Amino acid sequence: MKISILGSGNAGFRIAIALKGAGFEIPFVVNRSPQSATQLSSILNKQEYNHYSLPNTNPTTNICDTEGSDLIIVAISDDALESILPDLSVIKSVSSGVTTVCHISGATSLDVLKQFKSHGVFYPLMTLSKNKPVDMSIVPFLLEASDLSAIEKLTAICKKLGSEYSICDSSERLRMHLSAVFVSNFINYLATLSYDIATPHHVYLLPLAIETIRKAFLYGNPKMVQTGPAIRGDLSTINKHLEILKDSKEHLEVYKLLTNFIIEQKK
Repeated sequence: MKISILGSGNAGFRIAIALKGAGFEIPFVVNRSPQSATQLSSILNKQEYNHYSLPNTNPTTNICDTEGSDLIIVAISDDALESILPDLSVIKSVSSGVTTVCHISGATSLDVLKQFKSHGVFYPLMTLSKNKPVDMSIVPFLLEASDLSAIEKLTAICKKLGSEYSICDSSERLRMHLSAVFVSNFINYLATLSYDIATPHHVYLLPLAIETIRKAFLYGNPKMVQTGPAIRGDLSTINKHLEILKDSKEHLEVYKLLTNFIIEQKK
């Protein structure tokens, strides 16, 4: 399968490396910045990422160069997605349905690609960064597609990566994306506040953070394993914490809000 990547940001970068490493040919990396496209292509052409001696990946700024690809993965921001659709529509293999076009967004409907005969969604339910390698076999993918050929292409990729996958519609995927914001983005924000308070001893919080997440998913409902002063109704400890935070408005407001919600949850 020949898979071209449109976009070389965090997600496109990691997906491209994983696909090339799994033995998929990536003829083109497309980016409006020639430098970004060249940087990712050069990485993909290194022997350590090209175990199967596949043809080199070429950088380009011209979307039409992806003509003849079996799949084009559009890995750009949701805001920019619709702006590149006219360029994709002039590609003959796309208009004929030979090339499947898919996006990787959790929050964008499949219908945004409905002008293309074969289209789909290849959403990795994972935080991805250029500077942090990730084993794609632990990344679950949420898939959706317009036709059988498209879904077969996407499931074949997951199987080759060794990744779990689920076929779900756009509304289900949006709910999962929202859930991911709570369990990833919001937790990272709370970790940032915690970092401010704990530094220089913040590293000692790592085992606690890992065990908290592990335990939350081990017992069915995280509510069952809630601990801490709020769930115990320990007002003495809560007041001590509030005293420490009295000069930090952001930390204080977040502490009060979450503490009150946990106390209400107990009732």
